[in-house]
Amino acid sequence: MEKEILKILKNNQNEYISGQKISESLNVSRMTISSCIKKLKEKGYHIISSTKKGYCLTEDNDIILIENIKSAIPDFFQNIEYFDEIDSTNDYLKRTSHQQGDIVIAQAQTKGKGRNGKSFYSPQQKGIYVSFVLKPDLTIYDSLKITACLAVSLVKAIEKNYPVHPQIKWVNDIMIHDFKIAGILCEASLEMNTAQIEQMIVGIGINVHSYSMPDYLQNIAACIEDFCSIKASREQLLIDFFNIFYQDYLMLSTLSWLDFYRQHSYILHQDITVYENNKAYPAYVLDINDDASLKIQSEQGIKNLSSGEISIRKRTSS
Repeated sequence: MEKEILKILKNNQNEYISGQKISESLNVSRMTISSCIKKLKEKGYHIISSTKKGYCLTEDNDIILIENIKSAIPDFFQNIEYFDEIDSTNDYLKRTSHQQGDIVIAQAQTKGKGRNGKSFYSPQQKGIYVSFVLKPDLTIYDSLKITACLAVSLVKAIEKNYPVHPQIKWVNDIMIHDFKIAGILCEASLEMNTAQIEQMIVGIGINVHSYSMPDYLQNIAACIEDFCSIKASREQLLIDFFNIFYQDYLMLSTLSWLDFYRQHSYILHQDITVYENNKAYPAYVLDINDDASLKIQSEQGIKNLSSGEISIRKRTSS
């Protein structure tokens, strides 16, 4: 019932609508409407209640309506599920049966996931927390291409909605001015004999609306709107991402997206530290290969890097 009320309020956003009109529209009692409004307020929605006027969803609410997204993205994305709160959108898809193109969106995650067991802080209504299923005709050795293609589509969608210029930190982070504003997590299940990808679950977390970060993230992460005065719609950002990614995904094998990836690279021609096999060593990024691996120069010579963690080594002034 709360979702139905929220939809009515959004369709009349920043205007009052009477409790009587809502109750008649949904064929429920005024008391039910009042109870649901109270629960929505407890979840953080800003709703003004007036005895004479009714209820008003203020313009600072950024609501995601599944119906709007579904009608505006390609049919490739078949089903969309929505949760006010979930442990992890990726974990939900892993423990349930879904088809290619199925999407799950949450307003908040209690156990949001990043790469290598890291967490992704996911507070209510401040970001985008979405996962979906892909079944690409690729082996695990080409899986970096998908992560890179996803990053390209995400940057394009952000730039379409905001006057900012994000960069891509290999392999899965989106950065603005040295702060992480989004991350991509791809988890694949394989056919063991051929290393063919049977299913890939893609998880994306985007810090959108400004809020006070926990202490441990203060110097690491930020939100898109920390860098501009624009207040864009999370719903529109999702719609743009899925439309852009669908087109890029169709062209995955042509590598037409790769130039964009290189142009927006955060680490190309930079000094980095590579963390690989429990060891750390300095290197320099020479190029990004066609399979989205890195060509690096280290004391051991030139090699291609397709896994591991990296960080930028800032040059200190003398």
